[in-house]
Amino acid sequence: MIPAFRPTIRRADMDAVLTRLAEDSIGSGGLAAEFSQKLARYVQRRSGVSMRSYGHAFTTAFSALGLEPGARVGYSVLSHDVVRRLLLQAGFEPVPIDTQKVLPVLPSPLDVDYQALDLAALYVDARLGYVADLDNLGNLGIPLVEDVSEGLGGNTGTTMAGAAGDITLIGLEPEHIITAGGGAVVATSHSRRVPLLNSAVDGTLGNPPLPDMNAALGLTQIKQLERFVERRQELAARFLRTVQKTRHVLPVQAGEGENVFFALPLLVDSSPRDVEQYARTHGVTVTRAFSGSALIVGSDEIPAESFPNALSLASRMVLFPLYPTLGKTEQERVERVLSTIP
Repeated sequence: MIPAFRPTIRRADMDAVLTRLAEDSIGSGGLAAEFSQKLARYVQRRSGVSMRSYGHAFTTAFSALGLEPGARVGYSVLSHDVVRRLLLQAGFEPVPIDTQKVLPVLPSPLDVDYQALDLAALYVDARLGYVADLDNLGNLGIPLVEDVSEGLGGNTGTTMAGAAGDITLIGLEPEHIITAGGGAVVATSHSRRVPLLNSAVDGTLGNPPLPDMNAALGLTQIKQLERFVERRQELAARFLRTVQKTRHVLPVQAGEGENVFFALPLLVDSSPRDVEQYARTHGVTVTRAFSGSALIVGSDEIPAESFPNALSLASRMVLFPLYPTLGKTEQERVERVLSTIP
């Protein structure tokens, strides 16, 4: 069975981790700092810190903004539900926002009356690897926390994903574009916020830094990041030729930008459940694109009928496997399923 996601771990990655183990360096030290800085510079940020958990990194990012308790923070209703829950835990008021009718799945300033929402900050993610309208979002006059975990390496045509926000979050989980086996990097270029990020990384305070063993894995992946992105785009181009012969649709990045194919998103013109079952019988794992979103998981607090565009996407979009280590035989199997799905 071809899994929906697979970490891109190569021999060089394993050797780097084994070297740290051989040196008895599994705690956090210079390698973690080097990794954080290199990843921060990649997204054109001045400084970065790495943490062992995404939750700690997320909380640190918003703490560095200095928002008042109860501040209203906007986020796409198609973001992962963990965003809503972490905002609540931090004492803020999460404000879900409907998406556009087409991808990218984040709200556009042209479609949303942000002034009426009275937001203190905005969380912007590169969901499924699609990059939001960062140039216009940056003109709203409120702080942006930009999450590029699924879209590292993408751009709007003029702005790199991760370079527009006041603070940038980069997840390092196995399914993300780059992985260190878990955790996240928080980066910024604001001089007042750099000391706040640095002081937040303290194992004694419950914010443990990323171990050097994980950082070693991350450093080898940074070197291959451009190739990872190119490989994803090559596979997407191949699969697109197959999809174009069917009645289903592969969404495209808006404007002149380039998205990163976190997976292969498909808007199906049939039952997503039937597509999942059909693919499974042919050895391919297909998942619902937004099954873990705030719209679906947080449905008790979020009335779906208030977000018609997001609901339409969530009810039709599935994800097919697409990652750099997808072999030739696996590619052919995915293509066969794509060409014959009901």
